[in-house]
Amino acid sequence: MGAGSHVTYHEPKLLKPLSRVPHTKPPFTVGQLKKAIPPHCFERSILSSFSYVVYDLSIALFLYYIATTYFHLLPHTFAFIVWPIYWILQGCILTGVWVIAHECGHHAFSKYQWLDDLVGLVLHTSLLVPYFSWKISHRRHHSNTGSLDRDEVFVPKPKSSVGWYSKYLNNPIGRGVTLLITLTLGWPLYLAFNVSGRPYDRFASHFHPHAPIYSDRERLLIYVSDAAVFAATYLLYHIATIKGMVWVVCVYGVPLLIVNGFLVTITYLQHTHFSLPHYDSKE
Repeated sequence: MGAGSHVTYHEPKLLKPLSRVPHTKPPFTVGQLKKAIPPHCFERSILSSFSYVVYDLSIALFLYYIATTYFHLLPHTFAFIVWPIYWILQGCILTGVWVIAHECGHHAFSKYQWLDDLVGLVLHTSLLVPYFSWKISHRRHHSNTGSLDRDEVFVPKPKSSVGWYSKYLNNPIGRGVTLLITLTLGWPLYLAFNVSGRPYDRFASHFHPHAPIYSDRERLLIYVSDAAVFAATYLLYHIATIKGMVWVVCVYGVPLLIVNGFLVTITYLQHTHFSLPHYDSKE
């Protein structure tokens, strides 16, 4: 630039989130989209899949070994430092285990459905998730995402049905309390009582084989999921009678809460952005 010259500055044009809401059909089909993806991206390798399982579980066992072998040898004041570090790291690793089980539910672990279901059942049960129950409702969620009438979870309420108490929570303290409850109890409340789920004409629960979420041919799988979670819960109870409840909470309970928090945060952010459209049955 020479003397006396000047540069014209143009203010960058910011896109408003709501202006990006898709409201017309895209110029391609799902089939065309799949064909544009290289075939090797759809190949499922048992060796690769199990390598992720071994990797995550190895780290989880290593963290468990460090915590249970050495933490009690440290000065008491160090407990307030090392245990939170363990909880966060173990929560991150077990979230990876949760995601692997999620992929089993999508039949993405291997080309064998029975193997996917076996691995998914074991991994999800270890995190107190009813594998088949959630697999079924989650499949329906994917086929009805964005529907105000048929989506299984994260269904936004119309303004007319927002509870009277909501205005009292619309402040920093109220939002903080709501977030805390959502991140810690949101996932188990959804599984047990269908909180934030699709409204049904009667009681709905992922632990109830005859809930309206499931068809008659699916009910046996719900019993299998319930039996597996019951067995895992009984095992935790048995361990608590030997090691103590505080030991179980520190080693397993708090990391599980962190897993639940990650799960809710990830899915909440994926499904509730302003730019995501929702449609009723007329559209």
